[in-house]
Parts: sequence; structure tokens; C-alpha cells
Amino acid sequence: MSGLLIRIRGLVQGVGFRPYVWRLANELGLAGWVRNDGDGVTVAVDGEKLPEFVRRLPLEIPPLARIDGITGEPAEVAGPGFAILDSVAGAVRTAIGPDAAICPACVADICNPAGRRWRYAFTTCTHCGPRFTVSRRIPYDRAQTSLAPFPLCPPCAAEYTDPGDRRFHAETTCCPDCGPRLALVDAHGRLLPGDPLAAALALLRAGRIVAIKGLGGFHLACDARNAEAVAELRRRKQREEKPFAVMGLNEAAFAGLAQVGDGERALLRAAAAPIVLCRKGEQELPGIAPGLAWLGVMLPTTPLHLLLWHEAAGRPAGTDWLSEGHDLLLVMTSANPHGEPLVTGNDEALARLGGRDGNIADAFLMHDRDIVVRCDDSVVRAGPAFIRRARGYVPVPIPLADDGPTVLALGGYLKNTVCVMKGREAFLSQHIGGLDNAAAIGFLEEVVAHLLAILDVRPEVIAHDLHPDFASTHLALRLAAERGIPALAVAHHHAHVAAICADHGVSGPLIGLAIDGVGLGPDGGLWGGELLRVDGARCDRL
Repeated sequence: MSGLLIRIRGLVQGVGFRPYVWRLANELGLAGWVRNDGDGVTVAVDGEKLPEFVRRLPLEIPPLARIDGITGEPAEVAGPGFAILDSVAGAVRTAIGPDAAICPACVADICNPAGRRWRYAFTTCTHCGPRFTVSRRIPYDRAQTSLAPFPLCPPCAAEYTDPGDRRFHAETTCCPDCGPRLALVDAHGRLLPGDPLAAALALLRAGRIVAIKGLGGFHLACDARNAEAVAELRRRKQREEKPFAVMGLNEAAFAGLAQVGDGERALLRAAAAPIVLCRKGEQELPGIAPGLAWLGVMLPTTPLHLLLWHEAAGRPAGTDWLSEGHDLLLVMTSANPHGEPLVTGNDEALARLGGRDGNIADAFLMHDRDIVVRCDDSVVRAGPAFIRRARGYVPVPIPLADDGPTVLALGGYLKNTVCVMKGREAFLSQHIGGLDNAAAIGFLEEVVAHLLAILDVRPEVIAHDLHPDFASTHLALRLAAERGIPALAVAHHHAHVAAICADHGVSGPLIGLAIDGVGLGPDGGLWGGELLRVDGARCDRL
């Protein structure tokens, strides 16, 4: 057996990995095949230049791919030629990638008047677009996503089946003839006339509040330079003091308003496209971040967002306009009534934010592609340090120093996040928030079900906060009883210090200071700021 059977684990599905392998193998004149499966990607390959293939394979991977492990064994490989085979099911060990901001090639597509995707708000390829928020389970195939109801037209099908095209098996690919469509409706769901993008921009310019359907949920948007509009948004959302994030076309849009250094610039331009906290500049946007030294800024993350600036710029052809200054700044804040989870569905948006109940948004820029799971914007400070880890980073796993059982951990009461430990990896969910209302508790249950589905795991133990009255504790005990597995209570501040240990790969004893306001201690008392000696599962209060 002169060939090799190579198994590759990591973020290798839905990122153009199979066509990358296909092109490399054909360039080197090798025989064999490549396919997706439950473990990731499997390659069977043989030929004279096999050693060069093995050397180059991990070095030239697509931009959104990440290899966590490669193994190989001798195999008999049939030829001639190299093929891409259909996916096969199996025990799922691979990971779905996070949502990624629009790539330069797709930007060029939507700015090309002669192209099929001119001004099309759902333009994606294997290098960008939604993944986590449209995926129901794995393997990551179109049938498992919210694009399943949109059959490909012949030109898109040709791209999808051409290994030489960057949209080969791009599961969210589509065009105006076969994909989702935009609509602008008023607060009562009545369709507004005209081009949805142009009409939405006109409303924003006129000081109105528009709910815009993004990747993981709706944003509430208004003109960030219009103090009256910002104040009205605060009043309607019952958000008296918390800061708003601001979206601009490029870094130049924040000149004078925020100090954008090299670290901040790198984060803004990253595929995750988070909200980046920057030190404020000399100028102030009234009502945006009152009393704070920081301003949260972000760039357009999706074609839909970018097209608002394209419309404001007069629909220019080409991409030169992207580097020019533009005065349009928009507040982009999570679309949710006070204290409740992010709004994702069209009917839900009208009911919770519109004229029927919420009276928050004046109009809705929406579409007919479903959001499978809600996921808020990530908030990051240069370093990087996470303030809120969500869109663009979830579900990328955090590597752990040691292996262990499969654990589902349900978090605390405030700023709740779910975690699944699987082998040497910890998969954190998106930010959930405070569990102080029924909608938030329902969101917690949604996140648990979705995370277990996309990881295809069955937990062996469920961990929860020591406090008996947290909604996360109630859910943990119920799930443990239903599954017949143990539930493990963990003291709140012990968990904080242990999380730092895990994050930095520290396994030995250490002293940790947890200054967290309040958390139930094992003595039954409410602890505030504690000095703890932590050695794995043992924790002594000093």
C-alpha cells in the first residue's frame, strides 16, 4: 500500500477545505479523493509527489480553516484522478465554524454592476458569511442549515459543484434569483414601497429607529449623530445609561471620536468583526456612551450592513469608495426589550418591537432567511480581552491542558454562558445574559439544545452553580434527572478561579482573588471578594 489515508480535525468544514485539497492534489498530479465526515475531513491520496502534498497540506489552508490534528495511515488508493466525494455521517467530532464578516472578494461582487450579485445583501462564499447562526446540526451541509428552503438556481449550482470556484460547497451561497430577499415593513408589518435599502436609509437619515435583521438577531439602528434620535432610542428601549455601539464604514469614520491604534485596527478588520472598545477622542457623540472613557465601534459585518453605506455613497461601482471618508454613523445595539433576549424571528420582531406590543422600532429591514440560534455581537478590547464573547468567536473551542469527561456546565445567574467540555476542548456558548425573566430562561434552554446538537455530544455530568435558586441550577437538576447522570454543584468563586486556571493551562495549586460582588459559598454564606487557595477540585478560603 503506497498511498495514505489522512484524517484532519478542526475547523475544516464549510471553509473551502475540500476544494483546497482537490486543487493541491491536482496540481501535484495525485490520485484519490477527499470528503467530509463526522471527524472532519478524510483524504485518500497516492502518487509520486505524495511527500510534497503532505508537507504543504497544513501550510496553505483557507483563511477561515484551522487544523487541530492530522493523522495518517497506509492505504490502497484507487486512481486515476482525484475526486471530491459526498459527506458521510458518523460520530461527530468536528466543529462548525463561527460567523465571519464579508470577505473582500464578496465585497467586490456586490459592488460590480455587471455581476449577478450587484447590491445583493446575502452574498457569501467559503471565506465568509454565517455558519454558527444558520446551522442546526453537523455535518455542515446545506440541508442542515436555514438555507435549505432556497434551492440553487442553475448558475449558483454550477458554482457550488465546481471545485475550482470559491463557492464550491459554500452552503450559504445564493443570488437574487434563488436566495433570500429583503423587505422593509412598518411597525405594523405593512410593506413599505420602494427599494428596501434606500427607504431604510432615508428613515435613518430622518431620525427614525429601524430594526435591522443581522446574523444572530436584529439590531436597533439610528443616526448616531442625531442626539434626539439617540435619546428616543434610549427612552423606548429603557436603557438609561448603558453605552451604545457605533458602526462606521472604516477607521477614518471614527476620527476624533475614538483612538484606533494598531491593536484596535486589527480587531476591527478581523473576520470576527467584533465591537471594539477604544479610548474616546476629543469629540463626543451626545448620548452614545455617557460618562465613560471608552467608545464601542464596529465596521459593517454583513453585505446588508455594508449596502447601507453603499447606498449613502450613491451606489458606486468598484471598491475604491471603501477607503474614503463618510459621515454616516449608525448606532447598532441589540434589538430586545429591556432585559430580554435578542430578537431573531420576523414575527417575533414585530410582536416584541413593533406597533402590536413593543413600540420600539419605526420600521423593520428584514428578510426570509431564518436565524437558527440567537447570537449577540462580541465586545472586545485590544489585547485581546473579551468583554462579551459571542458572534465571530463562538463556537471556536478553547484548548485545555488535560483530557476529561464530557461535561455540560450551565453557568450562573448574571451574564450567563453555557460550556461543553469535550476531550481537551471547552466549547463556550454565546453570551446569554441575566436569567431574571422567562424569555431569558427559554433562551438558556435553546442554547443548551443547540450546542449539544452541533457538537453531537451526550454529557456524562452536568455542572451548576452552588446556589439552589438559580434558573441554571433548576435546569441542570432537571436535565440530570432526565438523562440519568450526576449533577455537580460548584461554588461560584471557586469556579471563577478554576476558569482562569483552565484558560492559562495551570494545573497545580495557586492562590486566586475573586472579587465578584456576590456568590454562594460552601458554608451557605454569601461571599463577596474572596482569597482562595485552589488545587483542582479542592478549594480553601483564606
